[in-house]
Amino acid sequence: MIPVGWRNYLFGSSLIFLCCPCCFLPLFLNLFGIGCAGLNTFLLPYRPIFISLSIISLTYSYFRYRPSKWHFTMIIILALFLIFSPDILRIYNNQLSTNDTLDKNVIITHWQIIGMHCESCRLAAIRSLQKINGILSVNVDLDSGQADLITHVPIEDDIIIQAVQSAGFQAYKMI
Repeated sequence: MIPVGWRNYLFGSSLIFLCCPCCFLPLFLNLFGIGCAGLNTFLLPYRPIFISLSIISLTYSYFRYRPSKWHFTMIIILALFLIFSPDILRIYNNQLSTNDTLDKNVIITHWQIIGMHCESCRLAAIRSLQKINGILSVNVDLDSGQADLITHVPIEDDIIIQAVQSAGFQAYKMI
């Protein structure tokens, strides 16, 4: 059994961060308000590889260093949080984007939003659209870039375009 010192913690932490760049790096950039800069789109196809490397490195570190159960449990919880943070964000954002207050007098408009790369971008678009008076519900699909707005009064297109541009994206009304 190798003694667990600060070097081993540093090595184990760096393995987690290096094996989870599709999760940790955008999370770190969003923490400082920088945004994902398209990293999720670029790294998403490699996510299964990063998850596999994380599992391999955790298994190796367990058998190599034999940490205490408490330390290993904390490392596993951190790794699982980093691995599944995009999925957690997606679930959380879907709760924000739906509204069940529909009646017969609603207007549904469809918009194409260009420039979203990750869940943080999607959430920024949803929040900027929800600030507009008269909007009951906003549903934004990240994959297609389509936004469905449910309103109870007609809203000018320029107001919606300005709201989306304030979030850093382009919007076009779909007919």
